[in-house]
Amino acid sequence: MTFIPKKGFFLNKGSYTVVKDGIDCVISKDYFYKTESYYEIILKEINGEDKVFPNSKDVLDAYVVPIALKRAEISGIPTCNFEISYGYVPFPSIVYSLNYFSDPSIYYVVKNCDESKKASKHVTNCGKYPLCYQNISEDSSIVDFSVIFGQTDVENEQLKYIAGKIYEIFKIPLLKVLCVNKDGKMLLSSISPLNTSKLTKKEKELIEKTLLVD
Repeated sequence: MTFIPKKGFFLNKGSYTVVKDGIDCVISKDYFYKTESYYEIILKEINGEDKVFPNSKDVLDAYVVPIALKRAEISGIPTCNFEISYGYVPFPSIVYSLNYFSDPSIYYVVKNCDESKKASKHVTNCGKYPLCYQNISEDSSIVDFSVIFGQTDVENEQLKYIAGKIYEIFKIPLLKVLCVNKDGKMLLSSISPLNTSKLTKKEKELIEKTLLVD
C-alpha cells in the first residue's frame, strides 16, 4: 500500500512507501536486517516489483563499514583506509564493531594504548567478533552530516559530492554519513541510519521539500 504524506507529517517510526519518479521508494529511519522496513523491501522484491529502492542488498551493504567503503571507493569516493582485526588497534584510530547486529553509528576514537585495549575488548566481545579500524592522523577531525535523497545542507563542496555519490550507489533516502577531514581532504568513514529526532530545522525542511505534498 502506498503512503501519501501530507503537510505536517514527519517520520518517527516504521516504514512508508512513497512513489517518487514512478518508483516505489521505501522511506524509513533505518533498514537494518529484520526491521519492518527491511521486510517491506523483501516483500516487494518477492512480489516481483522491479522498480523499488533501496533494494535489500544495498541496505545490507551500506551498514557494514568495510563493504560500504569498498563500494564507495570503486565508485570514486575518497575513503579512509581500513583494516580488519580481532584485537590489534593502532592509535589514533576510529574503531567499528563488525558483529552480526553492529550499528555503524556507534564508533570509538582511540588515541592511546589504554583506549585501544578497551575499545578492542568491547567491540570484539573479547575476541569473539572482528572489528574494523581506520588509522587516522593526530590532527584529523571528524565530520558527520545528514543526507536526504542525496542532498545535504552542509556548505562544503566535497561533502556535497560524497552525499550525492552515496545516494547514487545505495539509493537510501535517509542516512547519516561520517567523514574524516585529513589536511582539508574529506574521506568517507561510514554510513549509518539517520536519527530523525536529532535533525536540524533545515534538515527537516529538506525532507519536507523532497518528500511531502500539500
